[in-house]
Amino acid sequence: MKNRCDVLVVGAGPAGSTAARYAAEAGLDVLLIDKRKEVGLPVCCGEFNASTAVLAEALPGAPGFDDLFPIDPSVVRREIRGAVAVSPKGREYEFDLPGYTLDRDALDRSLADAAVRAGAVLALETTFLSLDGRLVRTRRGDVESRVVVAADGPLSPVCRSAGMERNAVLAPAITCRVDGEFGDRLRFYFGNSVAPGGYAWVFPKEGCANVGLGVQDRQTPLPVLLRAFLERMGLAGGRDAMAGFVPVSGPIPETVRGNVVAVGDAAGHVVASNGGGIATAMICGRLAGLAVARHLLNGEPLDAYEREWRSALGRELEAAAKTKRMADRFLGSDFLVERTMGMLGGGGIRNLIVFGGLSGR
Repeated sequence: MKNRCDVLVVGAGPAGSTAARYAAEAGLDVLLIDKRKEVGLPVCCGEFNASTAVLAEALPGAPGFDDLFPIDPSVVRREIRGAVAVSPKGREYEFDLPGYTLDRDALDRSLADAAVRAGAVLALETTFLSLDGRLVRTRRGDVESRVVVAADGPLSPVCRSAGMERNAVLAPAITCRVDGEFGDRLRFYFGNSVAPGGYAWVFPKEGCANVGLGVQDRQTPLPVLLRAFLERMGLAGGRDAMAGFVPVSGPIPETVRGNVVAVGDAAGHVVASNGGGIATAMICGRLAGLAVARHLLNGEPLDAYEREWRSALGRELEAAAKTKRMADRFLGSDFLVERTMGMLGGGGIRNLIVFGGLSGR
């Protein structure tokens, strides 16, 4: 592994690999490291991405859609035409939500491969240890880097080492895979007997479904809740279960400090009202890579990145986080959830999930 580079990106997920790709395309010497043995594994993700049209509608100020989307067709596993939200009493509310489910591990590999094709060097089984200015310590040796990109997930050791404030609220989530045919609609299930303070889901794929749940109340272990949900739905053979955390408090206050920039889950670039973060990670990853390139090649201040991503989608991410905080007040009561879903109807539920409560465009 090289011991000197222009840009060191920590984390080969959608945010990190996209940042590495754009920085490398600009001609910078980029090292992309990841602690895992294989990019994309293990998978803890709902594996759904909305269509380009929906993303552009939900994030009208975000640039780069033509470059980023649609993603590599080979990773798509099912075209999705809509969704159904199921209330605690079993009432169903349908709404349009075109998009696709994918194999998240395949997506991550395709994005890392794109970074490598652009000139980045990928080093796996390389764990970040600490940061001291330009010196980055890893388990495979020290690296001197002019800029460090923190794309290392919601717990972000890089952000902690840089003295940046990390995500304030992390919601635990668990997913598994269930074999079978599940149609072409996403299904969301609400109710405290299913997912206390959150929701459960069944997202169809080819010959199987991604099934999981995210919660706020941590009193009952996630595997217990997942098994109960599978039994309730009559689903057998859930496999490849994996748990993790989703940042749901909105973007962190500061995503640039010194020579460090944060992106993706590390920066809180997640739509808190639905937990989705693939598209926002890629959008902000692109902005980070371009901003780092302008900084190192043209002398532009690095904090231009902060202004650009906040201008592009900060309003939407903050609105989604506000919606999540408001929802937390009634998600603990099935009675209130039932009444609220009835008043909102399918269109209102879609507005909350897709737009984070902002008026649909």
